[in-house]
Amino acid sequence: MVRTIVTWSTRGRHPWVVIGAWLLIAGGFSAGPMLQSVTSNDASKDLPASTESRRADALLQQAFPGAQGTPFIVVFSSAAPLGPADLALIKDGLSWLQSGVEPVSGARIELAPDGKGALIFANLAGNPGVAAFRDSIQRIRDHFGATEGAGGSVMQVRVTGPGGLITDVYRIFLNADVKLLIGTVLLVLVLLLLIYRSPVLPFVPLLTVGFGYFVAGSILANVAKALGVTLSGQATSLMIILLFGAGTDYGLLLIARYREYLRAESDARVALASALADTWEAIAASGLTVTLAVLTLSFARYGDYRGFAPVLGLGVFVTLIASLTLMPALLAVLGRRAFWPRVPRLGTASVHRTWQRVAESVAARPRRAIAGVTALLALLALGALFYSPRFSFTEDFLRSMPSSQGYTLLEQHFAKGALAPTNVLFQAPQAPPKAVAGMIVGALQSSPGVQSAFPTGTADGGQLLAYQVIFKGDPYSSAVLDQVRQLRVNLRGLAAASDSTVLVGGPTAIQADTWALSNRDTLLVAVIALVVVGLILIVLLRAVVAPLYLLATNVLSYLAALGATILITEKLFGWQHLSYRIPLYLFIFLVALGSDYNIFITTRIRTEAMKNGLREGTVRAVAATGGVLTSAGLILAGTFLILTSQAVKDLVEIAIGVALGVLIDTFLVRPALVPGLTLAIGPNAGWPWRHWTRATAVDAPSAADGAPPVAPAAGD
Repeated sequence: MVRTIVTWSTRGRHPWVVIGAWLLIAGGFSAGPMLQSVTSNDASKDLPASTESRRADALLQQAFPGAQGTPFIVVFSSAAPLGPADLALIKDGLSWLQSGVEPVSGARIELAPDGKGALIFANLAGNPGVAAFRDSIQRIRDHFGATEGAGGSVMQVRVTGPGGLITDVYRIFLNADVKLLIGTVLLVLVLLLLIYRSPVLPFVPLLTVGFGYFVAGSILANVAKALGVTLSGQATSLMIILLFGAGTDYGLLLIARYREYLRAESDARVALASALADTWEAIAASGLTVTLAVLTLSFARYGDYRGFAPVLGLGVFVTLIASLTLMPALLAVLGRRAFWPRVPRLGTASVHRTWQRVAESVAARPRRAIAGVTALLALLALGALFYSPRFSFTEDFLRSMPSSQGYTLLEQHFAKGALAPTNVLFQAPQAPPKAVAGMIVGALQSSPGVQSAFPTGTADGGQLLAYQVIFKGDPYSSAVLDQVRQLRVNLRGLAAASDSTVLVGGPTAIQADTWALSNRDTLLVAVIALVVVGLILIVLLRAVVAPLYLLATNVLSYLAALGATILITEKLFGWQHLSYRIPLYLFIFLVALGSDYNIFITTRIRTEAMKNGLREGTVRAVAATGGVLTSAGLILAGTFLILTSQAVKDLVEIAIGVALGVLIDTFLVRPALVPGLTLAIGPNAGWPWRHWTRATAVDAPSAADGAPPVAPAAGD
């Protein structure tokens, strides 16, 4: 019954029905909104409203109208002391901002102690996630850019601060999805042409994934528009890479088994049905593993993590459905012609001698294979000891941007913390006397790392006092984040003594809360992901022992990839830190994708062991899948490396980490570590259900258990 349903798309006129259905679905969605129209890189809502920094900023904007909006800074810098003409230009710039030509509030000037620089602090109204906000920032940049060199001035002028940083991030990601899509498709096409040496066959998985991507993106766009929400721009960029990498892998697995059956079966439709019956369970389990693994991000409280879950989860699931329906339908219509000019001939056999020798070597000394691979991965994992999180947006750009240029000018004349001042709010039961207000300023100035602190206003009849704190160091560095946490501890003691409450907000406080929330989410999501993947492996393999050591190989592979990524980026590239988001993203991707390859190899080992015994079955499985899984790994690693074309360190780090993890799984874990562990443990790998060994005539495995009805030649 299951076989009949699964292979429905390969029989009679059914392939044309399936192809027509996908065309109708895609055509129907083509009139709707596009995915790019509902994406955003606005991180303003990443933190829950209950966090202290969010509560502080909400109270500040409610009580002080001049503080409403997103801060930005105009930086003026000169090699010589500012003269009267320079100061006049700065004052004219302040007047222009206060004129109402742009929705600016709270503008004020601060001169540098060395007399060679100045800052205009201001707030810009509007949502940073919409184009109107970014257009305003650009017009402000254009206005002040025109003042450079005016009246003989030699000042450099840049617009930076949170508003400038957000605008530059959007500029980097402008049309990024289109560029990534074109680059990914071209790369996959070239690799498939090299693998298949056919001008026809590569387009089967490409078209399948293309339909999956378009339909999934259209569903996401329609839902987002209906709910009035935006989707993460980074998530949609990663969706392109993940779908074309994973979806192509599913195609490689099905096509490889299909080619095996074509050598033993004259009817191409029968061969395709047999191949689909054999592989659908592994493909479905792999797709569901990736889908559910990325959906575990929905358990995170940090919005940036949570926003990845629906985008990637739905994308992979729709692509999985396309791989099990549209891809077999396309192959059924094409028949043997799909492989032209290297059409598989009846009665021929192909044995991959290299993988046969690898398999026999591992089978001869499985414990040596285990020890060698484990030692190498453990050595790479030592690189994780150098992990130091990066929170600074100013360090994240890989090309010069106006905001980073402005920050460079700012730190020449001011404390680095001036880039993003910290706000402190005291809520007292009654207006405190001036002496108490002075004590608060003293406590702020004496806190570790503080350059300066000063009052900025009062509200609620003097009961609410606002202060601004400038730290000496980079306001987005981990050191200053620690200093903000210490500032909160110090102020709570002072507030408790006067029966008051205190809130600390601003960009640095937001990052401090983000760090704490990220650590909590990383641990929680990682545990849930391991449980979910483990349960899928238990159901698929009908075993408990095998899933346990497969999960252990996933974790070891992840640690090795993380350590290697840190060594490459920090020791080779000279980057000082790794983004705080990378450990969790790498864990989710590598556990999910690593499980894919474990599923592909262990299901084949289990099937072959039931027919030929565990040792011979393992050798056959490794030899038969070596070529296809190596090709799959190279394609998946290559698609992620496309992300290195982006000018943001976060995406480059994800690309390097996932590519390394996939290559580790492809060339070490899948051909050596997993088979070695399986042979060392023996038939008990299938405990507590059927042992992985040759079945008797009475309990021989059925096709539903994965045994092919026709014994194809081992190969490919």
